Amino acid sequence: MHELSPTKLAIFIVLYVAAQIGIGLWFARGAKSDTDYYLAGRKLGFLPLSLSIFATWFGAETILGSSAAIAEGGLAGARAEPFGYAICLVGMAILIAGSIREKGYVTIADFFRDRFGHHAELLVAVISVIISVIWAGAQLLAVSAILETALNIPGVITLFVAAAIVIFYCYFGGLMGDVVTDIIQGVFLIGGAVVLFLAVAQQFGGVGAMIGSIQTEQLRLVSPGESVFGRVDSWAIPVLGSLVTQEVITRFLAARNVKVARRACYSAAGLYLAVGCLPVLIGLAGAHLDIPGADGDNFIPALALATLPPMLAIIFTGALFSAILSTVDSNLLAVSSLVSINILRRFHSHASEKLQLRTARFATVGAGLLALCVAMAGSDIYELIAMTSVFGQGGILIATLFGLRTRFGGTRAALLSIYVCVIFNLMTLLVLPLYDSLSGGMGLPAALSAVLSGDVEPIPGYFLYSIAASLITYVLFASFEKRAAVAPAQ
Repeated sequence: MHELSPTKLAIFIVLYVAAQIGIGLWFARGAKSDTDYYLAGRKLGFLPLSLSIFATWFGAETILGSSAAIAEGGLAGARAEPFGYAICLVGMAILIAGSIREKGYVTIADFFRDRFGHHAELLVAVISVIISVIWAGAQLLAVSAILETALNIPGVITLFVAAAIVIFYCYFGGLMGDVVTDIIQGVFLIGGAVVLFLAVAQQFGGVGAMIGSIQTEQLRLVSPGESVFGRVDSWAIPVLGSLVTQEVITRFLAARNVKVARRACYSAAGLYLAVGCLPVLIGLAGAHLDIPGADGDNFIPALALATLPPMLAIIFTGALFSAILSTVDSNLLAVSSLVSINILRRFHSHASEKLQLRTARFATVGAGLLALCVAMAGSDIYELIAMTSVFGQGGILIATLFGLRTRFGGTRAALLSIYVCVIFNLMTLLVLPLYDSLSGGMGLPAALSAVLSGDVEPIPGYFLYSIAASLITYVLFASFEKRAAVAPAQ
């Protein structure tokens, strides 16, 4: 294992973060309203938008979580990365990007307000806030894993430091600062992934030998005993579960025009697939290397320290920070926009532009503190991400697709489809597993811990069931609304 000076690494991290903050603040200094803060004046072109979407999507779960899962269980352990999420980006380009940009909204909840009413706006905003906060918490957990491995700093300390940095950065930077730094972070991400891939390949004597070390059973996309229905469900979670997310939709809405929004999404999908295959190969081959401490979410950091020369290890650490920073700041801005514009809408609509901007920034601070609380609760990064991908998303997805593409269905259909999805997810992901754990003799604290950490398996196919339940509910009540609308007056 190469010796990496904690002092040198700490100095690099401080300088790197300071440079990111400085650049972000410089480019964001012209923000005069909350729209400037959230959408960068709607003037983003193809290249910055492509790199920003890529950097936002390429988060901690791509490098840390999925690599660890693949090293442990092969492709069946984390098939969402990069294949499922790349397909998701293509789906966004086809179904969402152009239509949502054409409407000129600020958040996805704005669309629900115009199409389905204020109650739907508030419901979607609350659900999206919960999802984004947990995503941000998972990114902070990733920061803790990196620094704990590289610097031997206790995780609690690194969580507080990381949260303070990101909150400060997002408070002043807004989307323009976020996008500019995304470009830098995207370059670091690509360079870091390539450097580690080549270093691991060298351990095997070359890329060919590295790929040759991968065993056939590692390439199976189906876990032992998994049904066809379970296989489809596991693909549906990344492809459909993240199709309507505020973090990426913000980028579409900030695009110069509809064409740029759609083309940038296609470009980001291709880049994501190409770069995302590197951590997959590293996980498959790295599983055959005997690296001390390469367990769980520490798999990639430990591998980097063992295979890279000190200087390259420092640069790779910067790449990991890039992956996390580019995602977590987008999470916080998503929460901030939903809270200040949709949840506090009545106050927001009567406030001056200056007060609206101040409200937006304070909402960012609140989002960061909530994410810190989630991270301190602790959980496996990959399981935490996977769980939040489906919370209520089925109902939001169904209502969005019907609402964007048709006039079929109104307020009642949208609201009930989302409520049904939320209740179904809570039952299958929390209530029923908790009941089974308690019935098996576990105490309540142990049962809750097992359920929240993903140790208790939910009902197979639960996400597809939630989609089906939401679809049936929407179609049923939309048909009822349509008949009621054309019924003759008595």
